[in-house]
Amino acid sequence: MPGRTVDVVTVGPPPLDPYEPSASAWALAAALAARGDDVRVLHLPGSGTGPVPPGVTAIPVEIPLRRPGGPVEPAEFASAAGRRLRKPLDLVLRDPLGLGSLGARRLRRGPPLVAGFARALELQAFEGERQGLSSTGFVDRLDTWRDRRSVRRLERAALDEADRVFYDAKEVAKSLTEEYGVVDGKLVALPPAVPLLPPLPTRESSRHDLRIPPDVPVVVAPAAFEAPASSGVDRVLEAFRRVRPFFPGVRLVLCGAPAPSDPGVIVLPARRADTLADALASADVAVFARRVPGFDPGVVLAARAAVPPIVLPSARLAVEPAGGVHVAASDDPGDLASALAELLADPVVRKEVGQAATRFAQAFLPERVAAALSEAVSPKAG
Repeated sequence: MPGRTVDVVTVGPPPLDPYEPSASAWALAAALAARGDDVRVLHLPGSGTGPVPPGVTAIPVEIPLRRPGGPVEPAEFASAAGRRLRKPLDLVLRDPLGLGSLGARRLRRGPPLVAGFARALELQAFEGERQGLSSTGFVDRLDTWRDRRSVRRLERAALDEADRVFYDAKEVAKSLTEEYGVVDGKLVALPPAVPLLPPLPTRESSRHDLRIPPDVPVVVAPAAFEAPASSGVDRVLEAFRRVRPFFPGVRLVLCGAPAPSDPGVIVLPARRADTLADALASADVAVFARRVPGFDPGVVLAARAAVPPIVLPSARLAVEPAGGVHVAASDDPGDLASALAELLADPVVRKEVGQAATRFAQAFLPERVAAALSEAVSPKAG
């Protein structure tokens, strides 16, 4: 339904890093603008920004930092962004859904329609961050209880305000229903819009830039987080060490997280779209071993480049990969090494998985996600 006015609310400016939480929102905003919608993105200011997509207007929203890093800060941003929404307005998209109400004013059953992307429960993330932390006393336990209550109240407010809640994993939808009673009619499965990388350089050019010989196998491992433990860097390194004796000259290109100096390991600490493109262009196989649950856009980026991705059984893929992803038997580095060795040893299997991977990746193209979203929020969708 082209020609709508759409305001997108997200947590940061257009990023250089496709792993940033705001990356999917900007990719979707660009795709909606290309469909003919009048699109603005309301966002928190930030550094390390990329260009604003054509046809999209960027609106930075400043908020007072009353409690920097506190659990209620996202709700303060939601309230501030809500005051900047246009009138009239057809559609509001929150990506991620986050905490707190926008306070969008609308007539009963009238515009704007409010939709949000629930990648995970904020309440579960809050509890996960505090696992293993010992309380120092009664006041500390009381503050934690108050913060948890605030997070739950504010997440419920965001969910109550939304007319559609998009999710990328069944376990997220189940948790929303069990924890907050979100009805099935409000929940819509939709894969994330994964932004496109710059055009990949040639294999020869990328290997020249990375100082990798042209005739050795290369494994790329994009890290989902700067923290090596969360990204599973230790698992990747151990799997690589196990296969290295069987593949002379093999290299591991690790992007986005620090790692110890190991033979054959190349570390690219800056995880940007251009460095990821360079690394993927050089690679034969990609490995993903994150410990934190969630969708990993790097799997899609590797699949688009026809680089067979290897993931753990716990990986969240959003859509059925249909042979386009190689799943290790378990989280154990030994099973990860076996999967890695299997692909490195057989170019025919690599090619087959790579071809299936490119088909799998099409579901995450921003234009496809924008079309599916437009269908889900159309008047006939109810």
